[in-house]
Amino acid sequence: MSHTQPNAEAVLAAARKLGRPVEPEQAELLAVYLDQLIKWNKKMNLVGPSDWRTVFDRLVVDSLFLADFVSGLNLPERPLCLDFGAGAGLPGIPLRVLWREGDYWLVEVREKRSTFMKSALGRLKLPATSVFLGKAEDALDRLSRSGHQATADLILSRAFMPWQKLLDFIHPMLRKGPDRNGIAIILANDPPPDESAVPDGWGLGDVASYPAAGGERYFWSFSAQ
Repeated sequence: MSHTQPNAEAVLAAARKLGRPVEPEQAELLAVYLDQLIKWNKKMNLVGPSDWRTVFDRLVVDSLFLADFVSGLNLPERPLCLDFGAGAGLPGIPLRVLWREGDYWLVEVREKRSTFMKSALGRLKLPATSVFLGKAEDALDRLSRSGHQATADLILSRAFMPWQKLLDFIHPMLRKGPDRNGIAIILANDPPPDESAVPDGWGLGDVASYPAAGGERYFWSFSAQ
């Protein structure tokens, strides 16, 4: 099955095996994304040598469980979300298939990867999901000049930079207010740190673990203070 073209039925079966079933319409969109990813990967090496099932089990799995985690956070009605180092659209594009709240920006400085994500989104027609080509530090300034709010409600990252450095980097970018502060999500292979290791200006929030690639992975959330 892994060396054939992905289809909705095969994706449904793969998701059930991972322990996080999806709806048939979601499986159809995930199959379209995986098909595009594998085709482009042969020319651009987006995810390394791989077939669609391996990509699903090792990478898309993060997005499936992330959708549930994000749904449980205290976010505003229409959050502004930034995904730093979006690369080939993982975890962001599969996440948006399952979770579609607010405006979601896939931030990527590499033009070829941005081109791939734009092509994939053109096929998927996901609402309020866009690609920002440029440096992460420039994203909010440019977005605010086009009518978006000047601070983000949610920033997420997997391996964009070491987590403590990332928190320092994004602290000025997140909303801070009397009723609600912005949230950062780190996708990690390790359990969350002790609170004594958390940089000043942050509070460790919800955490979760999930099975992936024969082991366990984690989501850590931090609230800007």
